[in-house]
Amino acid sequence: MESGKHKKRVSYTVMIVSDSPYGGTHPLYLKQGLITTVLCLIAILLAASIGAAVYHWSALRKVAGREAQLQEQIEELTQQNQELTTDNAELSDKVAILSDTVTQNAETQKAQEEEENAKRVPHDFPLAGAAVILKSSEMTAETGEVADGEEDSVEAQIMADQEPIVVFSASAGTKVIASANGVVASVEDDPLYGHRVTIDHQNGYMSIYRTASSPAVAAGDEVERGATLYEMQSPDERFGYQITQEGTLIDPLDLLEVYG
Repeated sequence: MESGKHKKRVSYTVMIVSDSPYGGTHPLYLKQGLITTVLCLIAILLAASIGAAVYHWSALRKVAGREAQLQEQIEELTQQNQELTTDNAELSDKVAILSDTVTQNAETQKAQEEEENAKRVPHDFPLAGAAVILKSSEMTAETGEVADGEEDSVEAQIMADQEPIVVFSASAGTKVIASANGVVASVEDDPLYGHRVTIDHQNGYMSIYRTASSPAVAAGDEVERGATLYEMQSPDERFGYQITQEGTLIDPLDLLEVYG
């Protein structure tokens, strides 16, 4: 028997033929192992190329998708920005309108307060009818003395203590009225005139009304300008009128708008 069979070595011949008539042919001998190695390398390169192509294609798809997503976000943000711009313009208009309204309300409130404050200044005439001034600070200043026979009388002393004062004479039925808005601070007896009504105008001014007629108001009553306080009655048709400012008597004629 043969000791063993030798494995045959296979080799391959590659013929290189020149296209020149003088070139001839050149054989190239390749072993099987070398060919296998070359084929493996070719297969590896081909697989790597395919893998790279797939990877780049996938990456390109992701980039394209990301770009589309970003574009969609940009469009959405652009629309939101336009809506916000529109809303901001509308809000600006509303703020302007509200500001104008607030300003108008403030001006209206200020005008109302000024009007209300003006109604509380006792500058209206305190009688709803014609009257004659019997005595005033101006008259006293001009004459420099009281009437004859009154120098030592109790009435003269009381009147001197009540200066300044304006004393009117009006016909029976003439109404004594509030010269401004306020609250009746007191209704008292008066030693010289009979009754005295004091109105607090709640702004530093107080007006005092003195006459013999019965008062038509009571302490605590709120009165408006022109409200009836008395109705003049015979036989004593005198009416004394005074004003205090921060507790000090002032000349009523300085505030009366209709005087003269």
